[in-house]
Amino acid sequence: MKPIFKVLEDKGREVEGDFVAVEKKQGHIEFDTGLHVSIIGRGKELFKEVDFEQGSLAQNLFDNLGFGQGYMLCEEGTLFDICFAFFLTKNKPLPTFAKAIAKGKNLVKSISGFFLPVYNVKSLKYDIVPHLHIIFKNVESGGIFSGHLIDASSGHLKAKIVPLMGKTLKRDVDPNTGLMYLRTYPVGDFSPKSGDIILFAFGPREKFPTKLFKLLSKYCIWKARIVFAVGTLTSAYLNESSGIIVARPREGLELAHTKGEAIFKEDSFKHRIIVHLTDRYGKQYNGMLSHGRVKELVEGLIEVEN
Repeated sequence: MKPIFKVLEDKGREVEGDFVAVEKKQGHIEFDTGLHVSIIGRGKELFKEVDFEQGSLAQNLFDNLGFGQGYMLCEEGTLFDICFAFFLTKNKPLPTFAKAIAKGKNLVKSISGFFLPVYNVKSLKYDIVPHLHIIFKNVESGGIFSGHLIDASSGHLKAKIVPLMGKTLKRDVDPNTGLMYLRTYPVGDFSPKSGDIILFAFGPREKFPTKLFKLLSKYCIWKARIVFAVGTLTSAYLNESSGIIVARPREGLELAHTKGEAIFKEDSFKHRIIVHLTDRYGKQYNGMLSHGRVKELVEGLIEVEN
């Protein structure tokens, strides 16, 4: 069986990260990938309808918004010739995206993720860079596909775009790997209350979403609802009527969509989280997540109630 995501010769060194930092480092440098949490403000929702036949998808979505950081949710649209990807940590000489093209017309089922300014060392300016994951149906084949959304040749989308306010979103570079982790500044105290939006970012080997809910159980919170979460996992334990199904492909999983909530009582919690995952061969995994192990990162937003 051949993978649908392949490293293309002319694009194989396209990465998300700063590998100059890796090349310059001398030995191991302390960097906390861990679990980052931060309370952040949410601005007024903008509903944007986009028709495009030229330029990049990101440019058409995020240029001229009047703000440079936020998140996007979309469950309706059509995209042609979607370029989507799977992140390969151990691909040599550098971690890189393996990519696939879904030719023709594709019906969007879900797009979610962050966007924020990231400094471009080549142009010496800040570019709006999204981290979006997608689920879609290819009209010609009838197949369902998912992964990290790179671009599309043209299309039409109806999206909800929401600014994140009060703190600055940044991607800090781990100098040991070059991978970029979502952080907020200033850090501030973490004491969530009803109605707060919490940004979370898991690093490698962390348990998702268990570690986050264990942290929230220490506060007077009744319920937490996931707005979205995207990233990569090495394994996922899915609850089915027949028992626990373990998805543990050799090269991991792209987490394309997450929804659900956790209910808290005293120092314990119960959660019902539904996820959509894909492996490098294009196999789709859907189900209720007991827990998963993070591969590179998982990031998203959660809304809490007292």
